Amino acid sequence: MVARPDRDEDRIALALNLELSRARPGAWARIELRNRPAGRVVLLALRGWLDRAAVARLGRTLDDLGERGIEQLLLDCSQVRHIDYRTVPALVEALTRFENRAGGFVVCGLSSYLRDLFRLAGCEPRLRCWPSAADLLAVPAGFAAGRERAS
Repeated sequence: MVARPDRDEDRIALALNLELSRARPGAWARIELRNRPAGRVVLLALRGWLDRAAVARLGRTLDDLGERGIEQLLLDCSQVRHIDYRTVPALVEALTRFENRAGGFVVCGLSSYLRDLFRLAGCEPRLRCWPSAADLLAVPAGFAAGRERAS
């Protein structure tokens, strides 16, 4: 039996898993494309430890998504355990390139520890954060468009 979503915007049009780093302990991403009334939204859920190689691959992935007409990006960091603080500026720069090319982004699920790493790298003011990607996806389209920070 397959559960059907209550609304069309709950449907995932495409999902794929991406290995970002083979080094121990490793990093992965799950990319879910959703066609919503407000446009095409990608939920990019990260998992593991983000090292230099993982951030570089993530940056290329964000560039590819920006070239494919994605209007909104939700970067879910709730399963990220660590990020090398020296790579944080490169990650934020990739997010900024995405925003300049395609649309907006929101970083979801940052723990206090990860926020401290962004702050240490001097990049926290450049982020738009939301506590949870699931909560943001449940918000009616356009509701959070004007919110800069909700945490």
